[in-house]
Amino acid sequence: MDLGLSEIQKMLQESSRNYLEENCTMDFIRAMESDEIGVTEEIWKNMAEMGWLGLMIPEEYGGSGFKFEDMSILLEEMGRVGLSGPFFSSAVIGVQALLLSGNDKQKKEILSKVASGEIKLSLAFNESIGSFDESEIVNTLSTKNKDGWTINGEKLFVSDAKSSDYFIVASKSENNEGISLFLIPSDSEGIKIEKMESIGGDKIYKVKFQEIKLDEGQLLGDENKGWDVLSSVFSYGAAGKSSEMSGAANKVMDMTLDYIKDRKQFDRPIGSFQAVQHHAADMAILTKVSTQFARKAAWKLSNTEDSSLDVNRSKAYVSKSFHDICQISHQLHGAIGYTWDYNLQVFTRKMQHQKLSFGDSDYHHKKISNQLELN
Repeated sequence: MDLGLSEIQKMLQESSRNYLEENCTMDFIRAMESDEIGVTEEIWKNMAEMGWLGLMIPEEYGGSGFKFEDMSILLEEMGRVGLSGPFFSSAVIGVQALLLSGNDKQKKEILSKVASGEIKLSLAFNESIGSFDESEIVNTLSTKNKDGWTINGEKLFVSDAKSSDYFIVASKSENNEGISLFLIPSDSEGIKIEKMESIGGDKIYKVKFQEIKLDEGQLLGDENKGWDVLSSVFSYGAAGKSSEMSGAANKVMDMTLDYIKDRKQFDRPIGSFQAVQHHAADMAILTKVSTQFARKAAWKLSNTEDSSLDVNRSKAYVSKSFHDICQISHQLHGAIGYTWDYNLQVFTRKMQHQKLSFGDSDYHHKKISNQLELN
């Protein structure tokens, strides 16, 4: 296994970094925190033109046919600038859910429009505490009838629901036989969307489904067999968030090094003090290992059939490490790091959301211990 970047990945890294640094400045990132969508139409259009939205979509469905390990490099760069918005929900989670469960007709109709930027997707799964276990599906029920199904229920923490054109909804069957996935247009009668507050400015919502009528063409995959699909999708989500956080950790590291080299105390840069140097060294170790964990998880997802342990390790480690990196950075910056005008607090706030997305450290530690048969 070679965790070094291929030539294509280096080109993707360089081109995406150049574009994001030029077009997604911190002023832009701050402005998008209060924006309903989280990204401008121009940026979204550019993402489509550059092939980012269809990066993992096979060529036969209008995409570029790249692997998740390539997408992870792009996610690192997005993490570096702190870009949120519907990209992750649509081009990563939504695309994977459709690739794993959609039939050929559904893929042809939806994925090509995702790649072109015409539509956005959003997964509606969580209902109570925000865990990613099958037991989370409690209240959303699908009742089968002669014409299809009727869905009722409420979903929490639905990312980018306001900008989504289609929801991929996880529902429990009325007779409790299993979980099914349905593709539901967001403008369907009976859907109510309510904003939830996020410390990181991420767009999360409560979505209520009341008497939503569905036909056979809206079922994704086999009825009552949706959990296997979701388990795989959550792995991509956890690995993707690890990549985002590793990119953001590198940015926080760079910001901190610049600060301790310039900030002077007792007529010398504070970076020359041994205690500060030790903190910086700790940050460097945590950042490097986080990047390696994230890239290994992405590689395993792309090239092997058994990647769960590496994904759990990555999300558990990177979530904790990025939290610690931000804490060390704030300690070295002092009070200025917490001020609204300083950019460090933007990454720290986003970190609080990212480390919880698709399972926090405790959740993935539990998964690891189960795989090691320690319980």
